[in-house]
Amino acid sequence: MIDRRVSLVLAVAGFAMVAAPASAASARRPARPRMVSPTIPQTPSLASYWGAKQGDTRTYRLTATQFTQQIANFPIRTATVWGYQAPGQAPSTPGPTLLARQGDRVQLVLTNDLPQPTTIHFHGMHEPNGTNDGVPGIDTSPIQPGETRTFPAFRPGHPGTFAYHTHAYTAEQEPRGLAGMVIVLPRRVPASRNPQEDFAMTLQQFDPPSEGALVDPMPASVQFPFNTINGKTGDASGGPLTIRRGDLVQIRLYNASPKAHAMHLHGQDQRIVAINGHPVTPTTVTTKAILPGEFFTVQFRANNPGNWIFHCSFSSDQANAGLSGYQGAPVGMTRVFHYQGAPPVPPQYFSFSG
Repeated sequence: MIDRRVSLVLAVAGFAMVAAPASAASARRPARPRMVSPTIPQTPSLASYWGAKQGDTRTYRLTATQFTQQIANFPIRTATVWGYQAPGQAPSTPGPTLLARQGDRVQLVLTNDLPQPTTIHFHGMHEPNGTNDGVPGIDTSPIQPGETRTFPAFRPGHPGTFAYHTHAYTAEQEPRGLAGMVIVLPRRVPASRNPQEDFAMTLQQFDPPSEGALVDPMPASVQFPFNTINGKTGDASGGPLTIRRGDLVQIRLYNASPKAHAMHLHGQDQRIVAINGHPVTPTTVTTKAILPGEFFTVQFRANNPGNWIFHCSFSSDQANAGLSGYQGAPVGMTRVFHYQGAPPVPPQYFSFSG
């Protein structure tokens, strides 16, 4: 009887010794993050375009065209530009933000309504060579005025922030406005990294010689007189971007201009979370330079209520043709973030006309 009891005690002790390491390992294993659908990005002052979905393919129909667009409130308001138009939307520069989801194939149908040949290139995506890269004389022929071309569908390669732009007569066509953003959203993301607000912003520069005139692709001086976010200077943006205290706010930046910009946020730290479509170890910065053709994604925690500007730090880029805004405020490549419940941004900032 005693031997049986001893054997039982030893067996239980042995089981505990074997089981303990497994339990300890389970305790050390990090919990799986809660996964959610990503927030759909907003594109202030611009339309978004999901295309037409059939099966696993999204087809985007765009027309490259010339039109007049308001870019500022002063000292001129409008300029003739080149840009893109989606069905049922007004033409714009930058063009509408193209949205897709991970796993989608994307296909472009482009009509050329410009007075010269053009092409279209998916910037930063993994398109196949042989027409889809959009480089005339290398992998495709230019699309002639009046021609419509359907490009083969392909998978972008991975989720992220990308772009589309012309690659024909680039020194003339891009500065006139032929560019836009593409965002491929992942299917699911960790809830802790999913922003409550997600803003897409394309940086551009324009040189219209007079009211309503066709923009010059290269300025007579070194500086472009009008510097815009999503095709408009801060004073012409129509109003602030409203956020709430505690929100995780994300900004996707694409520099479609020919020069670098140093983007700075007032009142909060910004953290770089992705570069050129790829996640990176978050880095806290006050100001971040973005080169032509680059993409950056930054986030900030809205923890300091008020009205705060996000702008290029180059002084010339904070003005419209060298002129400041209401009471000397920065305009140009500027946007205003407004905390819900904070005192309103003075409306004169958005109506000042010089």
